[in-house]
Amino acid sequence: MRSNPIIPAPLKKGDLVGIAAVSGPVNPTDLEKGIAFIEALGLRFKLSDNIHMSEDYLAGSDEHRVKSLNNFLIDPEIRGIIFARGGYGVMRILPKINFEAMKTDPKIMLGMSDLTALSMAAFQRSGLITIAGPMLAGQMADDLDEITSDHLVRALTQPLEKYVMVGGFHSQILKLRQGKARGKLLGGCLSLIVSLLGTSFLPNFSRSVLFIEEVNEPPYKIDRMLTQMKLAGIFSKIRGVIIAHFTGNYSDGARSTVEKIILDYVTARQIPVISRYPHGHELPNIPFPVGAEVEFMVSAKDIILRVI
Repeated sequence: MRSNPIIPAPLKKGDLVGIAAVSGPVNPTDLEKGIAFIEALGLRFKLSDNIHMSEDYLAGSDEHRVKSLNNFLIDPEIRGIIFARGGYGVMRILPKINFEAMKTDPKIMLGMSDLTALSMAAFQRSGLITIAGPMLAGQMADDLDEITSDHLVRALTQPLEKYVMVGGFHSQILKLRQGKARGKLLGGCLSLIVSLLGTSFLPNFSRSVLFIEEVNEPPYKIDRMLTQMKLAGIFSKIRGVIIAHFTGNYSDGARSTVEKIILDYVTARQIPVISRYPHGHELPNIPFPVGAEVEFMVSAKDIILRVI
């Protein structure tokens, strides 16, 4: 069902971006702070019709959220869609999203956490490469560190071809297994990947480099989710693994658990594996182009991770 990969054009000064709310309710103060970051890039913005709606744990009804998103997708003036926040709700609207519009008029799309479901579905249904990174009323509303800000600006405003994802933070990354791989970069929030198993919205992980991150999940739940992925055959298909932030109340135990289990599940295959990569629910948060073809190499002296 997936088409050939589609790389959207980068944003330029004066472009109009849509600010969408497809998951949880948006805090108005955080929204304003995030907008300031967008305006500093010289971008104009348009708020979704449901941006100030709140219905229990959702930013309005399913109908309101998917209609606002689809309106952005078919609006030729809008060149990018930046999601306000995560939470929960994207999976509820997947069947009604206009994936065809992503093919006919591909736009930059930026979001993470709950938006993992949309990134996976967008690549599977349309071939669109999206960006997993800071959201407007989330980390953008805080003071982004220099590393995150620099990579985010490059991911949004420069061609994704040749985008490099390892820089001055190289020494912080833990090399668990050396190796070299080439494949499509797929992943995101672990719980959302697992929630899509068995659906038609999850891409085929064959010949892929998997990246995973998570927040506030205890080790036994991490174990259960990774085991489910193993039983679904994902770990026999992938060519490399990037373990990113595992944060929150269980951060130390969760990170140790995922490192141990991943190495166990790929022990028979000499594929590159790294941990403590700065991506996810804490800063620094280096944006990832989901679906892009990447080169991934881990050696005793170096780590390479770049779009090719």
